[in-house]
Amino acid sequence: MLPATPSPHTLLIVDDEENIRSALSTFLARLGYRVLSASTGSEALAIVERQEPDLVLLDVILDESNPAQMSGLEVCQRLRSRSRFIPIIMLTSYPEWQVESLGQGAIAFITKPWDNNALANQIRATLGAIPDLHIDTEHLRVTRDGRQIDLTPIEFALLAFLARHPNRQWAREDLLTHVWGTTWAGFERTVDRHVAALRRKLGLQRDELIETIHGIGYRLVTG
Repeated sequence: MLPATPSPHTLLIVDDEENIRSALSTFLARLGYRVLSASTGSEALAIVERQEPDLVLLDVILDESNPAQMSGLEVCQRLRSRSRFIPIIMLTSYPEWQVESLGQGAIAFITKPWDNNALANQIRATLGAIPDLHIDTEHLRVTRDGRQIDLTPIEFALLAFLARHPNRQWAREDLLTHVWGTTWAGFERTVDRHVAALRRKLGLQRDELIETIHGIGYRLVTG
């Protein structure tokens, strides 16, 4: 038996199978987490708006029999477009969905049937990856440990872009295109200077949260 987490977080389980929701809820509650659950995408989004969970465990497919229902990938897209970043771990019986899941902004991918220890470790690693970092894209504000961080517009845009695509590596030239704009004719070292400024202002060590991919560029690491 894994020990209970000393600082309970709220987790949301989204799966159309009641037995999976029940098994996960029981296991995670024993670890000390506060657990919410939803069987559909619309129900999940409503819970997120009301209760702001710290992490979402999301089934990729959800209800295939009802085309009117949102898929897990659609829910992932909706969650990733919100102003507050919520990490998402995708759950599925189909390993071939891994690339698509991560491409939509999921932090990690767990295949059913899952190993309890591996799942618990992934959750702990994900929740501990960005301690109290809040990126508010609506008001263009960033806080860490309750302290507002004074960022320039470009620094904010760079951090928000990396956070929308966690664990995905980006070449410097691609970051120039997506963050600075397609007409930007600057140098790749411009990206390096802004990453250095972000690390300094956020109080990060080198490769903490924003990792350097040598010879390529950067990625935001979340576990």
